Amino acid sequence: MDDKSKVSASRTSLIFYGIGNISPAIKGNFLGAPIFFYYNNVLGLEAWLVSLALAIALVIDGITDPLIGYMSDYTHSRWGRRHPYIYASILPGALFYYLLITLNLSNTQLGLFIQLLLLITLLRVAWTLYQVPREALGAEISKDYNQRTQLHGLSSFFGWIGGAGIAYLTLVLLGDSYSNIEGYHELAIWGALLILFSGLIFAVGTSRDIPSLEAPTRSKPKNFKSIMEEIRDTLNHKSWLMLFFAGIVFSIYVGLTSGLGFYFNSFFWDWKPTDVKEFIIVDLFAALIISAFAGKLAQRFDKKRLAVILFIISIAIGPLLLILRLADVWWGISILPPNGEKFGSLWWIMLTHSFVQASVGVLAWILVGSMTADIVEDSQRQTGKRSEGLFFAGPHLAQKAVSGIGLMIKGLMLTAVGFAATNTVEDKIAAMEDLAGIIVVLAIIMPSISLYLLSQYELTKTSHQSNLTDLGYIKTEGIKAEDPQSG
Repeated sequence: MDDKSKVSASRTSLIFYGIGNISPAIKGNFLGAPIFFYYNNVLGLEAWLVSLALAIALVIDGITDPLIGYMSDYTHSRWGRRHPYIYASILPGALFYYLLITLNLSNTQLGLFIQLLLLITLLRVAWTLYQVPREALGAEISKDYNQRTQLHGLSSFFGWIGGAGIAYLTLVLLGDSYSNIEGYHELAIWGALLILFSGLIFAVGTSRDIPSLEAPTRSKPKNFKSIMEEIRDTLNHKSWLMLFFAGIVFSIYVGLTSGLGFYFNSFFWDWKPTDVKEFIIVDLFAALIISAFAGKLAQRFDKKRLAVILFIISIAIGPLLLILRLADVWWGISILPPNGEKFGSLWWIMLTHSFVQASVGVLAWILVGSMTADIVEDSQRQTGKRSEGLFFAGPHLAQKAVSGIGLMIKGLMLTAVGFAATNTVEDKIAAMEDLAGIIVVLAIIMPSISLYLLSQYELTKTSHQSNLTDLGYIKTEGIKAEDPQSG
């Protein structure tokens, strides 16, 4: 039997694919809380300018995502459709990560803004070449309904190793202050090296699968109008649209709230970096367990139903500690223990909360990734085309654009509540209390809207198996004799 006829992937292929998520996780960790705090509170760039630079870069990144996804769907090369882009991205991605943290070319607001905007844009574009083809590659490596959840579980497994590992290293290097600039510079070296080597291991390891991957089945449309019509027809899919709009709403929420962890730890919970480094290890432990057993769980429960339940739990517990602490502050009660004592009662409460939230969130997003992959064959049955790159990259255009809007609003929120790098510690604490109230409201309303949209997803295991059968990928004996779209 030709390797191309396989519906399921080998364990080795699943592992190499999972390793490929280490690099994006390392990059994503710094582009969360550290970068905003670093450029605002360490280098002194005003919060609204940090937000503006990050937002512009996100919009540019969002535009390049569907372009790269669409191009990779039609790429003909000896290295297949995806790998040429992946190989081209690895070295620039590591280099721009390093420069983003270590360069300090100006002490003026304009100079720092231009530096941040240029480097973050170059980093994001470089990693578009990596991440979009990689996500599309996952839907090609395995078409099996249950194994796809296992694949995304392993991807999450290694992603958490990379993300939690670099987050823990960050707190160790920063020591007793989130403003330790030497610690950030050491982080740049370690992060860049890990990005480089893990990316190469993934690219080389999955290259062995190139002969069994899908090849472009049609020539690319000849003009721009035809390209737009093809994209429109492909993406006009109800289940995909529900995930798409759910992602838009959630991206606004993420843009508004991401990057605030360092602020809350410093000025709301009164933690030093070394106080909370154990949280990362506990979250990692939870994520690794959940990721390893995601495939088994998906065999027993419907993907959408389980994802909806998990999102409901996440919405309920996410803002809980902020609500309780604000009740203490505003009404003078003592629901939570006082701040500042490592291994004290509050520390253990927050550790438990973090563990539960990580467990629920990790499994939910694994399922969403697997659900997106199942749309590929449903669309292929309807349109006659496999468009993995477009399906995985298309949402990034709108999601990153609106996430950029969220980032801009976040900077304005920090300014509106009176937070500035030059403020006294007391003023910063008061500002964060006001900001916490805003975040609580957002953490309830916006994910709830995303949850409703997610609930409208329609594909099931039965419909997916029917799609594979109709397309000729599986027969009674479970193998594909011939690709109906080839030739």
